Amino acid sequence: MSVARPARSLLGKCVASARTAQTIAAIPSCQHQLHTSIPRASKRRSRFRNVKAEEMGLLNPEKLAKYRQDKFPEYTKEELEMLSRKYTPEQLEALKAAEEAIDPEDLIFQGRLRDDPYRPQYVEDYTTLDPRYDVKPQIEGTPWEPQWLNPSDWADKYGSKLADLTDKKTNEQLTKAMVRALRRVKESNGAELIDLTEEELVDLERDPELLKKYLIEEDGEDKKADRGADDAAATITQEQVMKLDQAINEEWKKELSKISDGLDSGEIEPSNLDLIEDGPAGSSRLHSAEAPELGKVPGVEGLYKSAADPEDEGMDDDGRYQEIKRLTGMSLRDIQSIYRKVLVTRWVSNQTRLGKVRSTSVVAIAGNGNGRLGLGIAKSTEAGLAAETAQLLAIRNMKPIRRYENRTIYGKSTSKVSGTVVELFSRPPGFGLRCPHRIFEMCRAAGIHDIAASMPRSKNPMNSVKAAYSALMNQVDPEAIAIGRGKKMVDVRKVYYGGNVY
Repeated sequence: MSVARPARSLLGKCVASARTAQTIAAIPSCQHQLHTSIPRASKRRSRFRNVKAEEMGLLNPEKLAKYRQDKFPEYTKEELEMLSRKYTPEQLEALKAAEEAIDPEDLIFQGRLRDDPYRPQYVEDYTTLDPRYDVKPQIEGTPWEPQWLNPSDWADKYGSKLADLTDKKTNEQLTKAMVRALRRVKESNGAELIDLTEEELVDLERDPELLKKYLIEEDGEDKKADRGADDAAATITQEQVMKLDQAINEEWKKELSKISDGLDSGEIEPSNLDLIEDGPAGSSRLHSAEAPELGKVPGVEGLYKSAADPEDEGMDDDGRYQEIKRLTGMSLRDIQSIYRKVLVTRWVSNQTRLGKVRSTSVVAIAGNGNGRLGLGIAKSTEAGLAAETAQLLAIRNMKPIRRYENRTIYGKSTSKVSGTVVELFSRPPGFGLRCPHRIFEMCRAAGIHDIAASMPRSKNPMNSVKAAYSALMNQVDPEAIAIGRGKKMVDVRKVYYGGNVY
């Protein structure tokens, strides 16, 4: 039975009397009368104004011709002459062919050049690279063979390089001082004698390398003729030259005194970037196809990487056991002879905003088989790394376990971790290890041969290992009980059987 039809009919009967012809005509027709949204009276208008071809001037030949003349003019004679100076004939021919291949009418009709501040450079001379469009060119390098220098040659080469860099820095500081002296002389009384402008002096002080283009080398007949013409055109007298030299010398001495008094050593010493210029990230990488690997070069093998400990006889060159050797004081052979076993492996995950980060939790034991046992717990995203870390922690945490006759425990020992209870019982010689497999491995690592165990409650793997380790560590000490009671403790098995307990 439909519920919507009677409701709509009833609503129509109640409202029909209040409707008139005008109100009925004003209400727009809608297919879904029970729709929750309000019916739209008219078509939605676009937010953007339509641009017609008439407004753009695409239908007016005069406007098209004017636009073409403004945006795509023909080359003038002066422009062609400048292009011929800048480009070779082959390049000019290629430019003309490229411009003939593109019809300006297509650019005018199919799209207009943008005039906003963020427009790309449509017309350019391709002298600079734009990272938005251009691909970085590949620099052609020349491979070179590496030079394997001995320590003395390397030190000599490094020393000469350091001296050259220091001399270069010193010359730059002196050049800057000379430029400052010239500026002060020009400002005071030598404006007509020094032909360098203020902008050129500022550029010289900023970059002393520009001094090379102002230096004149005089050699040959042509140079002498040019010098004679310059002397004829010059109007500086001998007195003015002497006065200028004296003023420059005075300012030069002041600059030298300032340099000697307040110059920081860091301004002369080469920086780290200068020293590593020839390194793996320096400019010399441009001349190498690929940096060669060190490899085992004759005379270099073993010079840069030595064994972690020569006493290990090459068994631990990567230094994996060096930290555990330092903490325990044991040798590498003793550490490798220790019995290790992974008892519990769990795969856990941490829920983060990036998803589940999975990792492995490992519980391992280590023992020397002669009364020492250790427990290690580690977690890592790599299962192998977690197991290795847990075993090394177990070796570091090894502690002595109390044993009776070097084969079993003293009486009964009980321990509880969470809901897991472990009960250990001593047994006579030859009884063996009758216990769960994890406790079996722990007893074998500790050197216990006769024992019984029961777990009356939860059998959780991790809690069972922790409870068994706690039970072995917290055994009852009969000597402590005897001392507390003021009694003398005697082992009747050894007294009555003459020590024959096996």
